Amino acid sequence: MLVYFTQVTVLFPVLPLYVMQRWQGTGVGFVVGAMAAGLLLFRPLIGWLIDRYGRKPVLWLGLGLMGVVLPLYVWSPTPAWLMGARVLHGISQAAFATASQTLLVDIVPRPRRMAALGYLAMSNTIGFSLGPMLGAIAFARVGFGPVVALMAGLTLLGFLLTLPLPWKTTVKPIHKPDTQPDTRPVPQPDNEIEPKAPFPWKVILQFPVRDATLLFFMGSFLHGAVVTFLPLLVPHAALFYSLNALVAVLVRFGLGRWGHRVSSRWVVSLGIFCAGIGLIGLAIAPSFLVLWSVVYGFGFGSLFPVLSSIVSFAVPLAVRGRVYSVFLAGFDGGMTLGGAGVQPLSQIFPLSVLFIALGSMGCSVSGLAFRQFSRSLKAR
Repeated sequence: MLVYFTQVTVLFPVLPLYVMQRWQGTGVGFVVGAMAAGLLLFRPLIGWLIDRYGRKPVLWLGLGLMGVVLPLYVWSPTPAWLMGARVLHGISQAAFATASQTLLVDIVPRPRRMAALGYLAMSNTIGFSLGPMLGAIAFARVGFGPVVALMAGLTLLGFLLTLPLPWKTTVKPIHKPDTQPDTRPVPQPDNEIEPKAPFPWKVILQFPVRDATLLFFMGSFLHGAVVTFLPLLVPHAALFYSLNALVAVLVRFGLGRWGHRVSSRWVVSLGIFCAGIGLIGLAIAPSFLVLWSVVYGFGFGSLFPVLSSIVSFAVPLAVRGRVYSVFLAGFDGGMTLGGAGVQPLSQIFPLSVLFIALGSMGCSVSGLAFRQFSRSLKAR
């Protein structure tokens, strides 16, 4: 996860500049945003593939798609072609991220699951910190072609790191019996699934998966607004991003070590509350940027590992890939709506007013989260 997301985020500071240089800025927003289409539209299919064919094949599918996508970044003759490459890049990320998290949950014992998810989230955050720095330095010194070569090298390294991972066959072959079948119910082994099982809407639309997904969507919605509009609201936004990432890493490391000792109810409600307070503080007192960076980093950094752990305990192995595809789509949808959805409002209201409104929304949701997650969260 660390290597993959370092590779993905190499393009963050580079791609808009590349499009500006090559096509005089035509379609920058569409090119950058096209990746979200691949993530949002193909998550459910990716989840089905994970449950149908296993975790590791889909992991390799994500890495293999990167091998197809990277030459297209250099070769694409028009922005429309590059948008197609970005959609494929989104599918690659959906496949790799969903399969890797599902595999981690499969192989980690229940008592250590929150710890492992905390470390996984921490590695993701470190990758998001390293990638843009590497991309900006490489692009400034040697240009776009070597940046793509750097991404190819990281993709190859990622593939080599997957080789020792366990190869789990989760498909139960169906054979027609020669005699009349025994009609008595037979317990289904925990590591086998029915290939033609329906999509697990019953699991997704019930507590706690439903509530965890909606809360993850809300936190990502706030984060999408921060990522998109903060540079327009305050100076030194880069300092906020760096401190926020650092605090998120520390919080996720702490959750990895001691998260099992803390009630999930308190962590998720305080997490979204702190994220909301961070946005309100940035609008009201932007001079205290360091303080709000720490508060926001604690809030958003704590949400993913705890919510993911809650989902993992509530979902049987047979449908885990499909359920996680919907849960992670909450992040994709929230980030997209926080940017594109808030854009029209930013033309009507001052950004400070929007940040106060969004922050107040996050604080209100924290109360609902505290009430909802007061229910029993015992492993099922």
